[in-house]
Amino acid sequence: MEEKLNLVFFMREYPSGMAGTKRVQNFLDYLGNQKGMIINVIAFRGQFKQQSLKGIYRSIPYRNIGSGVEMKLSHLHRIISYYFKGLRAVASLRRKGCPNVIYNSGGINIENFPFIFFARILGFKLILAIEEDYTFFRDNIKVISKFKCWTIEKFDFLNCRWADAVVAISNYLRIKYDRLRAKNVVLIPITAYLNHDSTKTAFNDPLQILYAGTFTDKDGVGEIIEGYLKFRTNHENSMLILTGESAQQRIYLEKYKNVEGIIFTGRVEDDQFYKLLRNADVLCMCRTNSGFAQAGFPFKLGEYLATGNPVISTRVSDVELYLTEDDAFLIDRADPELISDVLSQIVDDPVKARLKGLNGMSKCKEHFSPDMNGEKLLKTIKMIASN
Repeated sequence: MEEKLNLVFFMREYPSGMAGTKRVQNFLDYLGNQKGMIINVIAFRGQFKQQSLKGIYRSIPYRNIGSGVEMKLSHLHRIISYYFKGLRAVASLRRKGCPNVIYNSGGINIENFPFIFFARILGFKLILAIEEDYTFFRDNIKVISKFKCWTIEKFDFLNCRWADAVVAISNYLRIKYDRLRAKNVVLIPITAYLNHDSTKTAFNDPLQILYAGTFTDKDGVGEIIEGYLKFRTNHENSMLILTGESAQQRIYLEKYKNVEGIIFTGRVEDDQFYKLLRNADVLCMCRTNSGFAQAGFPFKLGEYLATGNPVISTRVSDVELYLTEDDAFLIDRADPELISDVLSQIVDDPVKARLKGLNGMSKCKEHFSPDMNGEKLLKTIKMIASN
């Protein structure tokens, strides 16, 4: 008889979501095709209004407890309802007669602490996926978000004490949790599906430069915009498309909304998002050299490389662990002058730019394959389940 393994994913939002959700979805696609796996998702605080309370997405059952709280109730009542629904969901997903494993996307914080604590009481093994170091978080965010970040930082000792394994997205985080003596720390980087239809042979008219993601300080959005404006003085037949959203987006909207050549799309659905990536002539990932940026590893880089289009990237975090000058246009820092110069190089030598794009796609396949990294996660799950 085939041995079963019960796996429950704790996530902030699902099925819609940002980079963290997409990263987990790629793992789910792989794990869902493995024999003997029982998989469910619990989403705690979904931020997208269209989230269903429960359903099945790409063959994975999920329930969204955060979006199920009626906003007309008192604040205290909402909190009680939220935690009650979460505890009940965790209890209902425990399976007798097989190993039970929790994969928690992100660190332990005030939103998920009671559920992780309860799951441990019920006998669940715990994998913590750490993707950022909130010690360095300095963006202009709301007080409640700052409190959440503070709890994540202060709960780091629980990350090490409770976790049966830690999945680190970057080498920085792997080293950090090794030093904190966490058990079974494994490095699993970003994942991305290749665009096998990459057939572009010429630039668009006008040239399309794209930034996709959040509009936080660490992402160097202001530097990208200013670099593009320098470039545009000699290349008017071009446009910079910025897609995504965050609390800081309004700052850039107010400053650049009437500037010719700059287009803000806001958040778009996945189909439109990946169409924008494929159609772009140049993709920009110009994170700053902040501690926060160095600790993480941008999911968007994998999605960029997967298109086969030229990518401009700063040398932050683990970029040079996977890429060389042959695979992308690497710059030392998020600087408008450097960004403008590289854009000019790309336009002046499109053959070289195209070759770098294709080399980048090859490196994406080599290092960021969802199947390869999904297998790494599966080995970790089986290891702790058997102990």
